[in-house]
Formats: sequence, C-alpha cells, structure tokens
Amino acid sequence: MANLRWYDKDRYLSAFMTLLETLDSKVQSEVALDILKEIPKVISMDCEAFMLYVEKNDPKKYNRWYDKNPHIHKVVEAIRLLSEAERESLYVSISDIMQQHTELHLTGLTLKK
Repeated sequence: MANLRWYDKDRYLSAFMTLLETLDSKVQSEVALDILKEIPKVISMDCEAFMLYVEKNDPKKYNRWYDKNPHIHKVVEAIRLLSEAERESLYVSISDIMQQHTELHLTGLTLKK
C-alpha cells in the first residue's frame, strides 16, 4: 500500500468512503448534508470561518469521485480538515446518518476509544 489516500489511513473513514461511493448520488447528497449539520457540534474553531476555509478548496481542480458532487466534496474536505479528535467525535453521527439513509452501516468497525 504505497500511496494510501488520507482517509484510507483510518479504518473507519475508509469503510465510510467505500460505502458512500456505492450510494445513489441523491442519497450521497442527503448523507453529506446531514453530516455537514453535525460538524459544528465537533469543531473547536468558529464554524463559519471553518466552512469558508472548506469552500476555498475548488473541486474543479481535482478528478476524484467525490469531487463530482458538490455536497460530497464539501463534506469530505470538511472531514479531512478536522483534527483526529474531532473526526472521532463525528463517527457516531456518521454511523447513525448512514443507517438512517441506507441499509448499510458501519457496525463491524469499532470506534476508537
């Protein structure tokens, strides 16, 4: 595994991204929007400043699968910019959101303690 993507370095995020990629684009957007609503609850900095920083990352510069959907791009970039502790705080919400929108879930993975 020479060139791991940033999210593949975390087992939980890797599973989430794999599941997310398999979803219909409408469901992907719904999941992304719900996760974006949860991010203010876990970040330590000003939410508005954080989201402005996230939005400066233009998806047109990239050719990743999640750059094609602006909602997915925004949530993935936001998760990427979170600290490890903030990401871990978001995992329960991500799992709940995935279960709410799909029959897929991340129950096989243990959340970091």
